[in-house]
Amino acid sequence: MSQQTESVLNRVLIDMGRSFLQYISDAWPWVDPLAQSIQDQVMVIATRQRQDVGDIADLLTQREHFIDFGTFPTEYTDLQFLSLDKILQYVHQSQSSVCNSVAQGLAIVKASGDDDAAATILAAVEIRQKEATAALSELHAQLSVAAAG
Repeated sequence: MSQQTESVLNRVLIDMGRSFLQYISDAWPWVDPLAQSIQDQVMVIATRQRQDVGDIADLLTQREHFIDFGTFPTEYTDLQFLSLDKILQYVHQSQSSVCNSVAQGLAIVKASGDDDAAATILAAVEIRQKEATAALSELHAQLSVAAAG
C-alpha cells in the first residue's frame, strides 16, 4: 500500500468516524416516545457506520499505519438539544459528504492501482454508506409523517 492510499483511507475513516451521524449517536436527540423505534433504527445505522470505520482501521493496522481518528467539528455542539426530526436534516447533509469522501477515495485508490484490498474495502463501504443514506432519508420521511399526524 502506498502512502497516498494510506492517507486516503485515513481521510475516509475520519470523515465517517466523525460524521454527524456518529455525533448524534452519542448525543441522544429528543424524540417523541411514539417515534422511539425510528430513533432505534437511526442508532443501528450509526452502529453499521462504525463497523465500516472499524474495517478501514483494521486494514490500516495490518499495514502498520498510524491511524488518526480525528475530532468532531466544533459546529456540531451548536446542534445539541434538538429533536431527531430537525437533526436528520443535518445528518442527510453529513451523509452526502461521507458518500462523496468514500467515492473520491475509491477513485483515487483505483487510479493508483497499487492496492486491491483497499479498493475492495472502499467499494463495499461505498455501497453500505449509500444504503445508509437512503435508509436515513426514509426514516426522516417517516418521522415527518409521524410528527404531522
